[in-house]
Amino acid sequence: MNNVRIALAQIPSKIGDVRKNTQHHIEILRQVAKESVDFVCFPELSLTGYLMKDVAYEVATECSKSLTKIARETKINQRAVVGFVRENDLGFVQNAAATLGNGKLLGSTAKFYLPTYGLFEETRYFAGGNPKTDLKVFESPACRFGIVVCEDAWHPEPIEALARLGADLVFCIASSPAKGIVESNSERGLPIEEQWMSLLKAHALMNTIFVVFVNRSGPEDEEYFWGGSAVISPSGKTITKAKRFESDLLISEIDLDEIKRARRFTSFRDHNVRLHEVLIEL
Repeated sequence: MNNVRIALAQIPSKIGDVRKNTQHHIEILRQVAKESVDFVCFPELSLTGYLMKDVAYEVATECSKSLTKIARETKINQRAVVGFVRENDLGFVQNAAATLGNGKLLGSTAKFYLPTYGLFEETRYFAGGNPKTDLKVFESPACRFGIVVCEDAWHPEPIEALARLGADLVFCIASSPAKGIVESNSERGLPIEEQWMSLLKAHALMNTIFVVFVNRSGPEDEEYFWGGSAVISPSGKTITKAKRFESDLLISEIDLDEIKRARRFTSFRDHNVRLHEVLIEL
């Protein structure tokens, strides 16, 4: 067996209070310090809160300093994935994910698809990521991994590209609010949860990789984030599922050998690039 241990930190965040959110990240890392986990993954914009609006322009510098503090808490050979706001070379801010390890920032990637519908207004505040520079597969002692941010998972390209670049698992960090509440005793759960689980399983199955979904929990202004973080195997099996509507900290163990086994019975190897040539022209 080729096992990897992952801590899913399903936490709330306070809008614009980077200092308080940073301390919460540090507390989580210290809490799992004795668990020998290879990864600790936090939700989208976990350092800042999601519904920042104009505050997004003001937090990038503080986020950068906080990432340094959080990185010092990572154990040897451990990686932490943190949602934050970064400033690009042109001075625009971006919704981004940082990879921390060995006491430092190892890299970051920006969100490619910025939702601007319903309650979402991301293109008003953020600049989108550049696939040529932000589509990255990171190396760790445990495995190769990539990261996408929330809306990116509602499109086929980012996760497929990371899989074909060699990622064994893809983290999807999210701040997904509950859009349609149903009775709490319903086995079906939330409509948005059903949609997310369908997407995550499809990505895992089509690309024969592990998908790790870490969603925000708790209230923020008039919205409520539903949690439900999960780990999906290359065969589409739900390995781990977190609570709804509340904070949760789960440790999930996966076996990377499942990827090889899954790819014996998949068409993932068949990649018709001419279809992409057609899409470019549309």
